[in-house]
Amino acid sequence: MKRLLVQLLLVIMCVCLVLTSTACNGSGDNDTTTTGVQNTTASENTQEGDSTVAAGATEQPASPSERGDADTAAVVPESAKVSADYFDNTAFVGDSVSLKLSYYAAATGALGKAQFFTAGSLGCANALWEVSDESVHPSYQGTKMLVEDCVAASGADTLYIMLGMNDIGLYGIDDTIENYKTLLGKITAKSPQIKIVVQSMTPMTETSTILGDSLNNENIKIYNSCLSQMCSDNGWAFVDVASVMYDAQGVNLNRDFCSDPDGLGVHFTEAGCEKWVEYLSTHTP
Repeated sequence: MKRLLVQLLLVIMCVCLVLTSTACNGSGDNDTTTTGVQNTTASENTQEGDSTVAAGATEQPASPSERGDADTAAVVPESAKVSADYFDNTAFVGDSVSLKLSYYAAATGALGKAQFFTAGSLGCANALWEVSDESVHPSYQGTKMLVEDCVAASGADTLYIMLGMNDIGLYGIDDTIENYKTLLGKITAKSPQIKIVVQSMTPMTETSTILGDSLNNENIKIYNSCLSQMCSDNGWAFVDVASVMYDAQGVNLNRDFCSDPDGLGVHFTEAGCEKWVEYLSTHTP
């Protein structure tokens, strides 16, 4: 009988020990779960951090048109007005927009003895093509030449260039900027001492017949911002001619400055050319 009671007491004591042990382990499990959540969170944060670093390491540089406002370091500020002979040893390169400026300069002497190398439909892209009977290139003393050869032959010490009207609608902003840099690289290779002055592309009238998804005044502003950045990156000067060509809303080309406001809406009147020359004369690098 005594032996039975002893065995019973031993069984009861074992049961109590098991229950006590289970309760402690249960508390331990809760602590482990909490710790596990914290560890998981820390692990996730680490992974997110690693992901961010990895993204940063592989992220591609923004294209010119995605950069936003350009660095203004290259923008030529207002300066004292110079006389026409300041431009005696300059060369101007451009398309039909600049062609009108050449007529105005020749008639008035407003740009001294500046030489003009312009061609209708000239752009950054087709300026890189080989010269042929069908190609679009300017001429020097009656001979069609590559732009860089015209500039070199002129002996000019400063180049004023405006291109883009015949490019961004076909090639987009980023490719146009790349072609522009290539062209200027070719020019400086043949004329190492020449000073480069890039002029902003001028806007279009609101009623221009060539306004489109790519060629429009919003994109012209983005393009000009990219030109400014391009100049800042390469040590070239940027003259913001477009800034004085806008209408009262600051969006479109002022109709008073445009000779074909309801046509192409890009070419200048004499009043527009006068404004252009005035700006160049008061913004010299």
